[in-house]
Amino acid sequence: MMSWIFRILMTLVLFGVNCISYGGDQTSVVLEMVTNGVALMTIPCLVLLYFHFPGIYKLAAWLILIGVFLLIMEALHVYNQSVYSPFVIKRFSYCGLAIVAYCIVSKATDFSLKKIIWVIFILFFFNQVVLGKILTYALTSETRTTAAPEALYLVLPLVYFLDIYLKRNSTRNMLAAIATLSLIFFLLHRSVISTAVVATLSVFFLSILGKTERIKTSNIFAAIIVFLIVIPLSMSIFADVRFDEFYSQISGIISPKEDNTGSWRYEQSIYYWAKILEKPLLGWRYVGYDHGEVMVEENFAEKGTYIHSQYIDMLYNYGIAGLGLNLLIIFSALYSLYRRNDKMSSEQVGLFAFIAGGLAYGISYQLPVFYWAFVGMGMYYGLNHELVFEEAVVVTEPAASTPHRYADNQV
Repeated sequence: MMSWIFRILMTLVLFGVNCISYGGDQTSVVLEMVTNGVALMTIPCLVLLYFHFPGIYKLAAWLILIGVFLLIMEALHVYNQSVYSPFVIKRFSYCGLAIVAYCIVSKATDFSLKKIIWVIFILFFFNQVVLGKILTYALTSETRTTAAPEALYLVLPLVYFLDIYLKRNSTRNMLAAIATLSLIFFLLHRSVISTAVVATLSVFFLSILGKTERIKTSNIFAAIIVFLIVIPLSMSIFADVRFDEFYSQISGIISPKEDNTGSWRYEQSIYYWAKILEKPLLGWRYVGYDHGEVMVEENFAEKGTYIHSQYIDMLYNYGIAGLGLNLLIIFSALYSLYRRNDKMSSEQVGLFAFIAGGLAYGISYQLPVFYWAFVGMGMYYGLNHELVFEEAVVVTEPAASTPHRYADNQV
């Protein structure tokens, strides 16, 4: 019974904090309530579950709690309010969800990527096909029917299918990987395409470095060739005018200074970088909130457009300390997945590649809340070597089990 409760909680932090669970409606009141509730509960959970955290996450929990305490003290001292801006505290503590998710997934037995991937595809099918949103999409950025964080979910099944193909030489899993990558291109979010490229390269590098079992070099080269040839050819089926629009969007990845939204984000980063240098260690915090996101652009809200980049946002609002805390939690998960496993399962490879890809996504957008839940899940799967769910979504033959090699799950 308890395991089911934790499975529900894990599903909530993976999907309940994104519009994908609300018909793609980014303005959903329920979405806002759930996201705020998850952020609010993260802070007390860091205290209540402290002794269940691995060593490095205990340090991170301390840093988050100290940071929240100092923000409250600053609000009392400067504004005579204990919570002057919940937004400032909430944004700072989002990364703590990774630590809490580590404990939740440890209690949610048999919570494999296979089930998560099924949920991702079911939600996409419901939002785009059942609700008919895809019918309004004309292959332009103005008519996109998905948000970038929503499309980011697809990177996970892409790398999972790819790794299983490399291990088993499964044609069906290769086709599934190609179909998923084609869908990512089709949805036309350049930040997600860049993320998919970095995540895919991560899978290839892990394979080349010998971190996966039963790998065949021929499979690696075959996958690279297919990805480089088949995907561009598949795009040629579009009408010429649509393909030209599509190509102009994709080319913005390579030349952001010459692209409309890309150049705007570049200018935004340059603008805020000057502000960051004024307060590099701890950032602007409440003062920055009072100023608003001050690079005002026509047709945006009176306080300006939100900061797109995760790195710029953290440096501007919380300085090197805030960004360093984020990176500590992320790289701890990547380290546990890579260093604590001589041979990585497909689940571990999938989580590693997805988390690594998120580092590229953070250049263009703020990391979505659910990303931190996957980071915590990656930490858990990195430290628990006996968890090997090698069953693919498309190919269901059983895989050889991996023996439990370590008793100590602490970093």
